[in-house]
Amino acid sequence: MNRLHSLLLAALACLLISLPSFANHSKVVEAKLPSGKIVSADFHGGKSGLPAVLVLHGFLQTHAFPTIASTKDALATAGYTVMAPTLSLGISRRNRSLSCEAVHLHTLDEDTAEVAFWVRWLVQKGHTRIVLVGHSFGNLQLLSYLDRNPLPAVKQVLLISLTGVEVEQDRARLAQDLRNRVARGDKALAQIRFGHCKNYASPPAALLSYLALSQRSILDSLAKSVVPVEVIIGGKDDRLEAGWVEKLTSRGIAVSVIPGASHFFDNQHEFDLQEAVLQALPGR
Repeated sequence: MNRLHSLLLAALACLLISLPSFANHSKVVEAKLPSGKIVSADFHGGKSGLPAVLVLHGFLQTHAFPTIASTKDALATAGYTVMAPTLSLGISRRNRSLSCEAVHLHTLDEDTAEVAFWVRWLVQKGHTRIVLVGHSFGNLQLLSYLDRNPLPAVKQVLLISLTGVEVEQDRARLAQDLRNRVARGDKALAQIRFGHCKNYASPPAALLSYLALSQRSILDSLAKSVVPVEVIIGGKDDRLEAGWVEKLTSRGIAVSVIPGASHFFDNQHEFDLQEAVLQALPGR
């Protein structure tokens, strides 16, 4: 029995050594922003011949959100260097999603600056080819970054579940009311229906930054992007407005539709999404 036990242990050790261990290449990276806030990202080192991929979560979420987690794991398994930051949304070391009912002090400019920060981080680590991958609202933060002179290392953008952002109120009237409040120094919280939040509370200036996002601004950003952009959408995404795919394709944007998939590509469609992302990337 002792000999058998020793042989089994030796065989197990050989098996563990032979298995690729992407977890060993994974770590949480922390950095301090100029504001003093501490931000973090999940980082997987990959093969030197493949581009680095930055994967950004959706509205009020973190890099642990299931759609993001499964995508970054698939990329890491395929050998890509993967960085999945969690945007601070104004909170140092944020590691959990924010509720709709929280007080939202963050702005689109701050989100965009954090995307730029992590892209620079990758460049400083020697990555000369970077692909940006976003999900849902994260796509809009990536597009905001593309609007502001992205670094030449950014070679491709994949937008998963790209949707417009509309508000329940009259947009023009709401924006003017917020501008008036900013002009007179009124910092009292404004409460509106925003995204999936029925009661989103934010100071007027911060809320105005996100109201700059609309279906029209998204289409304009896509049309003028100097970086190639592809869109991946679920065929049963109930957050899409009627005719959205047609509007994208009419602007010359490449759109892949995965039949039956929801906004979050859950259940078996998780694997369809992973395959679509991997097929779109170079080095395959």
